[in-house]
Amino acid sequence: MNVSLFVLLTGLSCLFFVEGKIQWKPITKKPTGKDGLCNLPPDTGLCKASIPKFYFNSTVKKCLVFTYGGCGGNENNFASEHECKQRCGKWKPAPTKPPGKNDTCNLPPEKGLCRASISMFYFNSTANKCMVFKYGGCGGNENKFHSKEGCERKCGRKELWKPAPSQPTRKPIACSLPPVTGNCKASIPSFYFDPGTNKCRGFTYGGCGGNANNFDSMKQCEYQCGSKYSKETDSCRTSKRKGMPCSGKLNLATALWYFDTSYEKCKKYKYWKCGGNMTMFSSCSECVNTCRTHMKTLQVCTKEKLPK
Repeated sequence: MNVSLFVLLTGLSCLFFVEGKIQWKPITKKPTGKDGLCNLPPDTGLCKASIPKFYFNSTVKKCLVFTYGGCGGNENNFASEHECKQRCGKWKPAPTKPPGKNDTCNLPPEKGLCRASISMFYFNSTANKCMVFKYGGCGGNENKFHSKEGCERKCGRKELWKPAPSQPTRKPIACSLPPVTGNCKASIPSFYFDPGTNKCRGFTYGGCGGNANNFDSMKQCEYQCGSKYSKETDSCRTSKRKGMPCSGKLNLATALWYFDTSYEKCKKYKYWKCGGNMTMFSSCSECVNTCRTHMKTLQVCTKEKLPK
């Protein structure tokens, strides 16, 4: 049987011409409340026509043009700007809780209204990392970035990082710092202390830079920040009595180093060999390597003169 089919799209209905007979089929749209339709996103529908229509954009509170396919879609679809304004111009959304600081990072990737294919990055809050997606070129939401670096700068791993809980024993300051890969490109297996879980965990260190929450072994991490840390045995937290000249003896001072907790740095001093109870280090590097977890910024050792 020879059947001729012709479809005419009228915007609100479809006219089917089958074997010379006209069959009318209305567009099916999901009903919404009077206020709800103004909050719906523009929907091109199922068909492939290109009909200029208007929809109400609840974000900018304006009626904007979009291209309608001719069938399907939703009720936020008006033949003219005037009709759109009449229906939604005075519409106000229901009061909602103000968006949180990191809400952008929790949004799903959104292609947008246009049909381009632009590689961009979004933060995947489930995987806790920045990933690539294809952006259409217009519309969408704020969880889109031109580079992985920009995505990580905005979202990073903030969602999972927790500050150190209150503890009866105050641990070194570096134990509360987040792990930092550093500026170099090496891949060195290292360990850091996670204050959120109160455990030492592995991470990959780049080889330079970073901070003092970085240990060569799990054991070192445990003793410096973890469950085996003890304030009583922490050699960097001793008092500051440096000793005094010895009576009746040749008073020759020795140049040694100690850690100054007030300034968070290693300092050189004269040791007189009599009295004092400070932990002494023979060099700046020995002091820094031992007390590095008490420094927000790692100290760089340089040649210093013996203090007068």
